[in-house]
Amino acid sequence: MATWAGAIVRALHEAGCDPAAVLASVGIDQARTDDTAHRIPVHVMTALWRSAVASSGDPAFGLRVARQVNVTTFHALVMAAMASDNLPQAVDRLCQFASMVSDGLDMQCRANDQVMTITVGSKPGYPRFAAPSVEATIGALVLIGRQMVGTGVRPARVMFRHRACCSPAVYRDFFQCPVNFSARCDGISIALADLPRDALITRSPSLAQANATMCKQYIDQRSQGRLQAAVRARLFSRLEVSAPLLLPLVAEDLAMSERKLQRLLREEGWQFRQIIDEVRADYMLTLLSDGDVQLQQAADRLGFDSVSAFNRACQRWHGCAPGLLRASLRDGSFSSSGSL
Repeated sequence: MATWAGAIVRALHEAGCDPAAVLASVGIDQARTDDTAHRIPVHVMTALWRSAVASSGDPAFGLRVARQVNVTTFHALVMAAMASDNLPQAVDRLCQFASMVSDGLDMQCRANDQVMTITVGSKPGYPRFAAPSVEATIGALVLIGRQMVGTGVRPARVMFRHRACCSPAVYRDFFQCPVNFSARCDGISIALADLPRDALITRSPSLAQANATMCKQYIDQRSQGRLQAAVRARLFSRLEVSAPLLLPLVAEDLAMSERKLQRLLREEGWQFRQIIDEVRADYMLTLLSDGDVQLQQAADRLGFDSVSAFNRACQRWHGCAPGLLRASLRDGSFSSSGSL
């Protein structure tokens, strides 16, 4: 949703930067950043996050953006959550309608006898989200939660898969709880014993229902992103079994002709080759994260004729050689691929 860029614009203003210059550098029209119906491609948002962090000079810029998220940033989604009866219901609505924020966003909630954990991940075929984007998303969730339940209720723990971008104390001060880096997932844990037994401060059944209906309509009515998401999932599945990434085969998987698939993708602003490149770039991360996979094996799995071609693609997609990329994936410092 283009309003993610709107939150970045406000954060840049706060940081004393020129948002117009940053947006122009990545080809985003500032006039569209308050339009909830407008969608910005993932790779363009990736470039925006990088440019914004560099321009602000703030390694924790994602937390600055989190403070700019309000009840209207993501259409009716935040209001649908805030007006819910209780926190579990609010979280359920956020997970149900997470694709409003990003086609590739996969938000899930799991609970045991002691803890409820909300995780933020990416759907199959989408790249791992950049660190500032993840920090902004989780930071916004925590700030919205404080409005719903009061400032006295805190998460038990916040987890990030990446390394700290600055002093860990900055994160502890923001979240007011322990923060783990290089964790197995990106998310928030809340002790069930700490959950308020009373209704949410912001509870309003009529507003909750009306806004949940608007969220469903938003998802049902817009077609942009649905087909390319399905194509990504098919391509990702094919890569996992070393099957060819050919247009006729993917079209057959989706029960349509090649011509129709290409036409519908163009209507969504995508080309088949562009999606293949992004999925292969993401799957390269999966392969290099596995220390048992040799570079020749990774090149073969991704369909490259040689390791040198694999190396050139790694440099183009991720800005570094495979060895450096593998090292950054191992120590949790990688954050250059993908964006919300």
